[in-house]
Amino acid sequence: MSQHVINELGYGVIVGFRRALHRQYNDQVLVKILRSKYLRVDGLLGSKVLVRDGRNEYRGKVVKVHSGKNNVVVVSMKKGIPGQLLGSEVVILQ
Repeated sequence: MSQHVINELGYGVIVGFRRALHRQYNDQVLVKILRSKYLRVDGLLGSKVLVRDGRNEYRGKVVKVHSGKNNVVVVSMKKGIPGQLLGSEVVILQ
């Protein structure tokens, strides 16, 4: 069997959806980084993100720093995630 090596860069928690005045973006979420190999969160730009809820996997990519002071980034998901995943843990991959 071949073994897949997953290079984990850290993990975080989904804080909420990215919102505008009259709109909510269900495919973009704000993630608070709790642990990272990088000192600053801008080193995570372009990293892959994985969220699991039992049997489903949701994948995305870190696209922007939302708050460098509070370690929050914007993650663009490939498809929208359900609201039940708010507060769940995400894994940041290389």
